[in-house]
Amino acid sequence: MATRSRLLRGVLTVAGIIGGLFCYFVCQGMFAGYPRYHSGLLSLAGMILLAVTGGAAWIIDEHRIRDDG
Repeated sequence: MATRSRLLRGVLTVAGIIGGLFCYFVCQGMFAGYPRYHSGLLSLAGMILLAVTGGAAWIIDEHRIRDDG
């Protein structure tokens, strides 16, 4: 049962990474239409901030699951 749970968690993690990369490449230049305001740089900074926030939430959630068992 533990092996199945680890396998499922691994598959979901890989699927999340692939989904996140897909969303990144789809939205990469979405808000970069105003070069005078350096919006391309702001778009990149926003995507990095989203990735860091999501990574932190994932790490916190992983520690919470381990504390239950």
